[in-house]
Order: sequence, then C-alpha cells, then structure tokens
Amino acid sequence: MVYKKLIKLLICLGFILTALNTNAQVAILQKAIDKLDSCKNFSYRSFNKLKDLFFTDTLTQQQNAVFSKAPEDKNFGLLFKVQTLNDGGKISYADLYNGQNLIGLANADSTYQIKDVHAFDMQSTLPGNLKWLQGRLKIRSSKIIRANDTAINLINSYHLIANVYDTVINKERNYTCVDIFIDEQSGMPNCMIVRSRNSTFGNGISSYYSESSYADYKFDDNNIDIAKMTVPKGFHRLEEQPLPKGLTTLLPPGSIAPGWTLYAADGKKMSLTQMKGKVILMDFYFIGCGACMTSLNSLNHIYEKYKNQTFVLASLTERDSKKSVLAFDKNYHIKYPGYIDASDVVKSYHVTGFPTFYIIDKQGKIANVLVGYYDDFEKKMTDIIDELLKKS
Repeated sequence: MVYKKLIKLLICLGFILTALNTNAQVAILQKAIDKLDSCKNFSYRSFNKLKDLFFTDTLTQQQNAVFSKAPEDKNFGLLFKVQTLNDGGKISYADLYNGQNLIGLANADSTYQIKDVHAFDMQSTLPGNLKWLQGRLKIRSSKIIRANDTAINLINSYHLIANVYDTVINKERNYTCVDIFIDEQSGMPNCMIVRSRNSTFGNGISSYYSESSYADYKFDDNNIDIAKMTVPKGFHRLEEQPLPKGLTTLLPPGSIAPGWTLYAADGKKMSLTQMKGKVILMDFYFIGCGACMTSLNSLNHIYEKYKNQTFVLASLTERDSKKSVLAFDKNYHIKYPGYIDASDVVKSYHVTGFPTFYIIDKQGKIANVLVGYYDDFEKKMTDIIDELLKKS
C-alpha cells in the first residue's frame, strides 16, 4: 500500500514539475509579447526565408515594419506600415493601415489600392506570429520545452521549442513545430523557425520550412504617428489613371486573350489557339505559394466536374522547372496539365500576384479575372464556368 502511494506521489510530482517547466517557457515568450503590448509603438527589420523541402528553391523576402498600438481598433488593435524590399534593398511594396483603410502601395509605378482588411496576413508579422503561437499554446495538446541555450548571430539566446500541432490524417502524420530563439538581454525574438508537414493540400504531402530573423528593434519612437500616414504625394489610385508606359493592370473582361504556345511538363506542346471554342481556366501559380497550394483541391474538383465538357484547365508557372512540376503534380495528384517557362505569358497577361485566374470564353475573350484564393472560390468559379458553357 505504501509502495502504491509512493508511485502515485511520484507521478503527481512529475506532472507538477512538467507544468512548472512549461509555465516557465511560456513566461519567457509572454515577456516578449508583454513588451510589445506595453509600447505605444515599435519597429523592426526582418529577413524571411520559405522553402518547400521537397520541391523548390528557397524564397527570400526582406521587410521593414512599424506598428502603433490602437486598442480601439476592432480589426487588428494595431496600426502599421510593413514595407517589402527588393533584392537591391529598395522598397518595392508596402501595406499601410492607418485605422481607416488598408492601403497597398506599389513603388514601381507609384500606384495604390484600397484593399480588404482581411487581405492582410497578420501572422506574417512578428506580433501576429507571437499572438498565434500564444493562442496555440493554450490548447491542451500543444507542448513547449526549453532546449539548450545557444548563440544566434553572436547573441546569447534562449531556445524554446513549441510543438503546436501534431495529429494523424489519413494515416499521415501532420505537425507544426516552432523553434523560438529569444535574446537573453532584450527579451525579444531574434529568430523563429517553423517546420510543418501537411497532407491537406491537393491530396499530397507538403513539408515546409520557414525562417524569420529579426533585428534593429526600436520602441516608443516619438517621431512615429501612423494614424497620420496616408498615400504619398505622386501616387495615384490604380483604377483612376492610366499607368506609365510598359506598366499595366490586369487585362479587362471583353478583351481578346493574348495567344501563347507552351510545353507542358510532360513534353506536350499546346497553344491557346488549339483551345479555341472551349471555356478556358488559366491558373497562374508557383510551387510553394501558400494560396496556390490551398487552391489545389478546388482546381482538381473543377477539372473533374468539367473534363468531359468543352472546358480546359491549364496551370502556368514562370519559375518552376520541368522536374519540379512533374514531381509536384505526382505528389499532389494533380489531374490537369502544368505548363512551364511561362514568363512571357505572365507578362502579356500582366500578372503580378499569385495565384491569378483568367477565365476565357469560347470566342477567345477574357470573361473574368480572379486574384487570390478565398473560401468561396470554387463556388464562384463554377458559377462563372456554368454560365459560359451555356453560351454557344
């Protein structure tokens, strides 16, 4: 009897020590969140890398971000300006939210767009990522441990490992694991690494690796007032004026679809002219694009629904190799053809964001254009196709 009581006591003690250890790790993370919450504003510079471990080269992106606390704001609770830099270190694009509108600023042609606030992915930012991680750790199945402290860019750092998602779907293990490195002196993250395996995209396995490094933190800058930030002088709304020579917006419905001739990854040659008389869905994508991946199941459904009708679905990529597309199509059980070396087609259709979907009618004219992937994408697309198929 004494022996059994001792075993129970040791088990209880183990649970208590585990809980205390977990709380200690969460506390380290919470201090970083609290520090951001306590500031009237903060800014940082980030360098981001994303790679699908099986298919693609690493995608890189640099950003400068500044946030201002706005508790009364119902959308984000923050005002912000997030600038994306090109390879030369110059600003190419910026998202500005001043509490009234989400504004997209394109420096290349000095244009701006008023965007849906839901179009901004807060999780791509440091505060958004920390809040997401905080929420995941409240789920009972999530776990966080402290690994050996290490040095990141010569900075002594705590190393936390959070296993925020781990389950089995169709006999495949799906998981998301996050390594967080926090500067021991400042208490702020200097690197976050996310490893994820997902089997819900296109009936295949995705194994992603993303790494974000953070530097140049600044807090409570009296010279920052995002609420007063607006569209810079010299910028004009995209729909209001013609763009400079050589820079154009998406092709409008009713215009003739530019012709093209491409090779599919399997070596078959195809041209737009050969498809004339059919309703054509052109999917501009690249491997590793998050929204492109999310659209895979819907595109497979659409292909299956209309494959025996006067309909064609063609995916086009400008950056992915024949080898990558063949492996991609096999892994995700893609049923429609993927065309490679489509950079000229991307330019002629004025595609700047991915995925972009052009729907072409039987007469070879553009019937509709959709940019991005949303929850109602499949319904919206099938409604358009159904209507076009009815026409002679």
